[in-house]
Amino acid sequence: MIKLKIKKTQSQEDKDLADVNSSKEKEFNLDRSLDRRFKIIIITVFLLFSLVWVNLYTLQVINNQNYIEKLENFTKTTIGLPSQRGIVYDRYGDILVSNQERLSIVYYPPEGITNAQEWEMATHFIEHFVIDNTTLYPRDLKDLFIFKFPELATKKITEAEWKQYYDGDLSDEDIYQLKLARITEVEYMSFDDKTKSTHIVYTLMNSAPAKSIKIIKDNCSIQEIAYFSENNADFFGFDAQIYYDRTYPNDQMLKRLLGTVTTSKQGLSSDRLLYHLALGYSRNSVIGKTGIELYYENLLKGQESTLEVKYDENGLARFTEINAGTNGQDLYLSFDLKLQEQVEKIVTKWVDIATKDKQRPHFQNINLVIMNPNNGDILSMVSIGYENGVIVNDVNRIFTQAMNIGSTVKGASIYMGLNEGVIKPGEIIDDTPIKIKETPLKKSFRYLGKLTDLQAIAFSSNVYMFHIAMRLGGATYKYDQGLDIDISAFNIMRNYYSQFGLGSLTGVDVPFEATGYKGSASQGGHLLDFAIGQYDTYTMIQLSQYISTIANGGQRIEPRLLLKATEANSNVITYQNDVTILSVLDNKMAIKRVQDGFRLCVTDGLCRLFQTIPVQVSAKTGTAETFLIDKNGNLVESSNSLAVAYAPSAKPEISVACGTPNAYSNIFIYENICTRVVYDVMQYYFSGR
Repeated sequence: MIKLKIKKTQSQEDKDLADVNSSKEKEFNLDRSLDRRFKIIIITVFLLFSLVWVNLYTLQVINNQNYIEKLENFTKTTIGLPSQRGIVYDRYGDILVSNQERLSIVYYPPEGITNAQEWEMATHFIEHFVIDNTTLYPRDLKDLFIFKFPELATKKITEAEWKQYYDGDLSDEDIYQLKLARITEVEYMSFDDKTKSTHIVYTLMNSAPAKSIKIIKDNCSIQEIAYFSENNADFFGFDAQIYYDRTYPNDQMLKRLLGTVTTSKQGLSSDRLLYHLALGYSRNSVIGKTGIELYYENLLKGQESTLEVKYDENGLARFTEINAGTNGQDLYLSFDLKLQEQVEKIVTKWVDIATKDKQRPHFQNINLVIMNPNNGDILSMVSIGYENGVIVNDVNRIFTQAMNIGSTVKGASIYMGLNEGVIKPGEIIDDTPIKIKETPLKKSFRYLGKLTDLQAIAFSSNVYMFHIAMRLGGATYKYDQGLDIDISAFNIMRNYYSQFGLGSLTGVDVPFEATGYKGSASQGGHLLDFAIGQYDTYTMIQLSQYISTIANGGQRIEPRLLLKATEANSNVITYQNDVTILSVLDNKMAIKRVQDGFRLCVTDGLCRLFQTIPVQVSAKTGTAETFLIDKNGNLVESSNSLAVAYAPSAKPEISVACGTPNAYSNIFIYENICTRVVYDVMQYYFSGR
């Protein structure tokens, strides 16, 4: 049976009741939602206030002292006082650079001081201390006129110009320049000596920066400081201070290499001001400018004393030391002072001889380096010549003056030929001149016959080196024909030479080192010139590294001037400049052939002069043809003279490199002055000491 589902109809009362229930339920849900949101807000506000409270507690209680210290440090006024720079010694402890006290009267502005009061103080100061006022320029005196007579200076500006000024068409600087231009000579020359001296002191008292110690009178005598100390109360804001100047006990010896420092008045250079301030320097700090003083500034500089500035009840600055200063570290250089002194005498003698020689009209200087080839120690360096009629040793030329080194390079050329396999040990080549099409004959200084590789070094055969270069470049030589050379040979040759130190930075510890000129032409004839030292140019320090590399059997060692640094007046080593081997030549057979060739040059070749030295010497001479512009603007042929040597041959103690640019002119061949210089140096070193 199927049951029918009967649908009941909802009465109006039921509908009304349902609507009421639904409305109440919505109101209940809304109240519950509002209540929940209100609680969330209350909790959030509470948490925020708690966070604020915690931060306040941290700031005011936990970190209170830290912030007090930060505030004090921020508002604290401090100044730095210089410490002594480190002393520089030679390898045996003889002093090269030291310090000397300099007494000065200084000024620090009292609190609340006025310009008028400072003028009175300056006037009082010059009544008791002599101030040189002869250094004032007209500009200084015009500034003095503006300061003393401001109303008169103001009247020099017309009403029209003042109107332009107020309209913004003229600046303060424009008005100032107009005043200066209209102050007459009669006006600015009217001041007496007392006013001029007062102006100098007043200007120094107000020099920038404001909150700093100003040097008012420098280089004071002991008597002046004694008088000042006895009457210190009469000089409000003034005090005595000790500064230090660099002194050179050996006068000009090596001075240009040792370098210079700024004075306390010069202070820090503007181009690196922020850098040095960040390192803790004061604006008036003494700092290295050139040479060793610059290169080893981080070792030589002392730690400045830091003083806190506070004012007493009278407004006078009182200083409290908060950081004690320390002196700079002492440096021990590689130089042998006694050897250096003797070498300078030897070279000066030959400079005088060369200067008077009519065959040497363009002679400039003689350059020489003595090095220990086993560790790179530079024992002596000179670059002596006349400057304005005075003998000067400018050793910086050792690192910056480059020249063609001629036949001295032939040791590297022989090594290259042997290592590349383009020649064999003992291979004989005829010294017959080379003729390339449309070029002059290329030859040795005379026909030398048939030579081995060792004889090519000993008798300085150019032709032997030409054949090495041609073979290296893959050329087939035919008399008076063109020479087709693979230009990659230039880079190969340059790479070999650099393994001896030629054409690359040696690594010597000086601020500036040149590498010399690298030729850019790539004709076949230039490669031949390259092989005999007539193409690229090299510095004397490179030539020294070259001969040292040969002497020690193939190690290219970095030359060094600094041996070590120690704490001031102590033996405690703070820095050790270790021996640095830059590269090593692999072919021991080839380097031994080069050494044998250098020895043969002395026993049977062009270096026989060295046979009378008490020990066995190995050597090589060189001449390079070059050009210069004379004083009349003419292009003149000239020749460089060079010589390199080391001794004793079996176990070298020293290597010597000498170079003289434009040693002689207008003559095909002449005495090699460097051979004579190196001979005298060797003779002294091995028998005269």
